[in-house]
Amino acid sequence: MNDLVLVFIIIVLFFIKIGISNNWFSFPRIWLPSFLKKINKDTLKEWIDSAFYASLLAFFVITFIGRLYIIPSSSMVPTLKPGDIVFGVNKIWFNSKDGLKVHRGDILIFKPPIINENRLYIKRLIGLPKEKVFIDQGNLYINDKLIKEDYLVYRDYYSYGPIEVPEDKYFFLGDNRPNSYDSHLWDNPFVDKNNIKSKALVIIFPFNRIKILSNPFKEK
Repeated sequence: MNDLVLVFIIIVLFFIKIGISNNWFSFPRIWLPSFLKKINKDTLKEWIDSAFYASLLAFFVITFIGRLYIIPSSSMVPTLKPGDIVFGVNKIWFNSKDGLKVHRGDILIFKPPIINENRLYIKRLIGLPKEKVFIDQGNLYINDKLIKEDYLVYRDYYSYGPIEVPEDKYFFLGDNRPNSYDSHLWDNPFVDKNNIKSKALVIIFPFNRIKILSNPFKEK
């Protein structure tokens, strides 16, 4: 949900809540269905109170902790599948004066450097600032060193680069290499650090896929 929409809902609920408490207005019942006519003011106030505090809690969570993201495509299969819901922790938790506290292999949510693209993307971080990235027939090299990507199930055998990642920029690829619109296809392949929004931590839905999203490089 858009943050501004949530703020608007909180404000509206607040004034309804205060209005009910102070009898600012009465609700016409003549056109209501019979089951709604039985609702008294105290019951309505309880509903509004619950919605108000739930909205406040949601606003606090998405502002200071994190938010939920629905996976829209197959670009991260099999790690993430279309329809998966993941929880991502907000950027403030992995940001510091020395830069972003992210590592190769992290799954990040970001605004891509694509003109007129308003959607957020989710991909795996591959190239860090000042690193040289080279892909040779599907084999990934960072600073001329072969990086083993044992986590990949769907590989592709294109070649790309070499390119050097600028300072404060990042290079991303999807896990489903043949079907991922990512850095190697963008006109501008680099994501600015200010456009990184969140770090995906866990799949929370569907229930049979609940799991922590580990970093395959940090595990070694």
